Amino acid sequence: MRKLRENLRAYGGLVSMTTVTAPGEEAGLVWDTARCSHPPGESCSGRKGCRVVQGAADLWNESSRMWWRELNRIAKQHADRRLRALGYEKRGGLLAYSWEMQRRGVWHLHIVLGMQTAPEREWARTYVETLRTIGPSKGFGFVDAKPLETPREARRVAGYLSKYLAKWNPDGSIEVSETVTAAGRTLLNYVSRDLTLLTGATMRGLRNARLVWASREGFVDELRFRPGELIAAIALLDRRALPARGP
Repeated sequence: MRKLRENLRAYGGLVSMTTVTAPGEEAGLVWDTARCSHPPGESCSGRKGCRVVQGAADLWNESSRMWWRELNRIAKQHADRRLRALGYEKRGGLLAYSWEMQRRGVWHLHIVLGMQTAPEREWARTYVETLRTIGPSKGFGFVDAKPLETPREARRVAGYLSKYLAKWNPDGSIEVSETVTAAGRTLLNYVSRDLTLLTGATMRGLRNARLVWASREGFVDELRFRPGELIAAIALLDRRALPARGP
């Protein structure tokens, strides 16, 4: 959660969050009507607790990461070419994405795109248009383009995404979502390297920051870091900018 929050907070500008879903029954993700609790004859929906046939869901879920890598690569290429054709030197880009387990039992994606500058907005529009055009041939379904019309503050989107991973209970404990339990140790989210280089908020960096905190509180006697990691961990813990790197 914090990895997304810290990096999107550092971006600071306006963003768009686009959702890419799995396909529907036409692609084989049919409903398991034996598990439905609604009256017969009523249409199925994940909101009603209906689930996709387990074998079909497992097959799609296992392949979705590979299909996404290919679709994402093609969409980025199209968007980069569009900016070059318009004469922009600076490219836009994909800031982050996060997988979420839908109620029907298949994965879908939330994609965060920079919208602060004109090149970023043009890149994002071309990227999403390509997802919509090519997505079905790569195994995906609906791609929501409406958020491009109403960009939001990055920090608000970061908070929205974080709730898909875990939520705080009234007693102060954390309850992980089905998304986390279903994924196990699988990568749930991605953050642009441009942002992580700026913030140091990688999984390793955040782990180091927790160790520094534990040392300050007296829970750890000795810290062992690689060169430069201690300074980066302290900066991240205290929310200071990372020291500039030498040439």
